[in-house]
Amino acid sequence: MSKFGTFGGAIILIVGILAFIGFLATGAFVDYIDGELEENCDSTSGQIGQITGIDEGQCQDGRNTREMVISLQTPLLIFGGLMSLSGGLIIFKS
Repeated sequence: MSKFGTFGGAIILIVGILAFIGFLATGAFVDYIDGELEENCDSTSGQIGQITGIDEGQCQDGRNTREMVISLQTPLLIFGGLMSLSGGLIIFKS
């Protein structure tokens, strides 16, 4: 039973670490989207493109994608923390 507990705890710990890495990746992705929006949508030419419809809604799509990714950050952080803590406790108790 001890080997199963150690193996299961290691798997849970790895899943938690992967979720935390996902949290960090979403942060980098949000920064990338912010940079692209600032460069292409918040500039004078970008504003004109949005008003005239030349951008074909891409700026709004970018903002929507940014909000969706931001909404994933907190659950990934909480899930990663809980899984890492649970996996560590299981390994420690085994």
